[in-house]
Amino acid sequence: MSRVVHLRGARKTYHMGLHAVNALDGVDLDIERGEFVSIIGSSGSGKSTLMHMLGCLDRLSEGTYELAGEDMSTADDAQLSAIRNRKIGFVFQQFNLLGNLTVLENIALPLAYAGIPRARRLEMAAEMAHKVGLQARLDHRPTELSGGQCQRVAIARALIHEPDVLFADEPTGALDSKTGVEIMDLLDKLHAQGLTILLVTHDLKIAEHAQRKITLSDGKIIEDKQQWAKNENSTAAPEPGKGSKLGFKDMFRIGLREGLLAHKLRTALTMLGVLIGVASVISMSSFSEGSKKKQADQIRALGSNLIKILDQKLENSELYQARATGSQGLSREDAQVVKEAISDIESMAIVRDMPLDVELNLLPQPTARVRAISGDYLTVNNLTLSEGSPFTATEHRHNQRVAIVGSGLLPDKTDAADMSEQTLTLGGQPYRIVGILANRYVDTTELEAIGANDTNQDILIPLGTAINRYTYLPLRSEVDEIHLQLTREERLAPVGKRIRRILDTRHRGVNDYELIIPLDLLKSKQESQKLLDILSLSISAISLVVGGIGIMNIMLASVTERMKEIGIRRAVGARAEDIRNQFLVESILISMAGGIAGVLLAMAGVTLASRPLAFPVVFDPGIMFVAFSASFLTGLGFGAYPAIRASSQNLVDILSRE
Repeated sequence: MSRVVHLRGARKTYHMGLHAVNALDGVDLDIERGEFVSIIGSSGSGKSTLMHMLGCLDRLSEGTYELAGEDMSTADDAQLSAIRNRKIGFVFQQFNLLGNLTVLENIALPLAYAGIPRARRLEMAAEMAHKVGLQARLDHRPTELSGGQCQRVAIARALIHEPDVLFADEPTGALDSKTGVEIMDLLDKLHAQGLTILLVTHDLKIAEHAQRKITLSDGKIIEDKQQWAKNENSTAAPEPGKGSKLGFKDMFRIGLREGLLAHKLRTALTMLGVLIGVASVISMSSFSEGSKKKQADQIRALGSNLIKILDQKLENSELYQARATGSQGLSREDAQVVKEAISDIESMAIVRDMPLDVELNLLPQPTARVRAISGDYLTVNNLTLSEGSPFTATEHRHNQRVAIVGSGLLPDKTDAADMSEQTLTLGGQPYRIVGILANRYVDTTELEAIGANDTNQDILIPLGTAINRYTYLPLRSEVDEIHLQLTREERLAPVGKRIRRILDTRHRGVNDYELIIPLDLLKSKQESQKLLDILSLSISAISLVVGGIGIMNIMLASVTERMKEIGIRRAVGARAEDIRNQFLVESILISMAGGIAGVLLAMAGVTLASRPLAFPVVFDPGIMFVAFSASFLTGLGFGAYPAIRASSQNLVDILSRE
């Protein structure tokens, strides 16, 4: 018969203020495999402390302890947890079952920390439940069981991994006398099968079941009495095994059940801060990117590789000073010189604005804008005709009174056959409509910085017609705008510099023109929006921090509420690392659930809000990834302290709580 317990010079000292109390005072003890030993003594005698030391729930202050040949005195937390998981079984007075687990899951709990797959451990638990007479209660929870049934569950849980020794702490203390007899009969049967049992009790009748009775007083053994013959039917010690960490699936399952589903409303409120933060980050980014995309689309609709030269429209003394210096203002000759000097120019158009009174079908049109054009105006500005044809060379050469009208000025569904029926007068002179501009929506409020206008309200006439048929103020610039379309978008900046040098020379250094590159203006405007984007992201980050603080607060409260659960899990073999990871996973799951909800809320909100705002729906995968990662890191960062606190609790203290 081999020795299971070998204890020498065991002392456990508690310090209470300036006083030191020896709960154990030099105890020597040996227990052989297959023995049934009872430990009795009055309250404060040290019997519970001795069981805690032997059960690896606490450490000795002095002395040595070997369990089944392994030295427990120098073992670290992971090694002690593995010992509790593989070599020791606990049966407590208050059962210490997890109320949210079924009978089957409670029995299988130690196997989860041994790394055994869920299906296999539930199968083993069912077999053990049958052995203790619980086969009809597998799906019940502890609240649905009698006291005796709860203690049978606790015994089955203690036996599930075939321990070297079973520690029973007042196993009948919470039971009525009849049920107590049944539990002791069960322990007797287990001992008869060769199980080593160490029973702590204050009841002398219960102690009589043991073959050996040890009496403690003031932390010392005062009697060690053999009551009847030793059991020779002991079994060989099982291989100790190394134990395994709690599997990720089990950790996730515990986190989901304990962290999310145990208190649904509290979980929902806790994740609200993270939800708002993530939704804000994605929404702000999406609206910003949508606005930028809308502006970029509008620019490209007007011509992305476009350069505009605008006359400054000088007046009074500035105008006279410019002409006296030698500048004649913006002219057709300027356009021709620039085009001949720069090979990157693909198309060119010249524009002169005409402040004429417009009547269409005898009705005034105050919103109409008359523009005299030459060159490739339609091509340069990405305009097309829905009806009719562009001006011909003959119409330009003979200064004919013909016009192309924006679709916003004509009745709906006007076609080529109807154009001849429309009467148009400009400055009192009749014009023949030869074409209708296709409707093109341009949100000018998005493009005010580049002087964009709604072409649907434009009336186009030949430039020669305007110059030769109307009078204008002396000294006025010949044209108002020159539009240049380049072959390549990336040539905008260098070509713009060359144009400025040419015009500065021709205009004698007079700053009476403005060079505009719409795409560059758009980029500058978008750069200026970055500060607002950063501010929005900062506000969203604050929401995440607030959400993280809420998670920490709830997790700390959860640790306090679940002390008993922590103690039970530790007693059946959970490492401190397992408990820490369990609470950390719960925190991360709450935060990530808030992150997922935030992503979905942002996508729904942006999609709905973009329609009335006429914004394109844009979701940046990078921002969505960052926002979701931030929710993960929020749960990880703010859940770390509660998780560490949960894993650092003293086992004896929490198992002793009622």
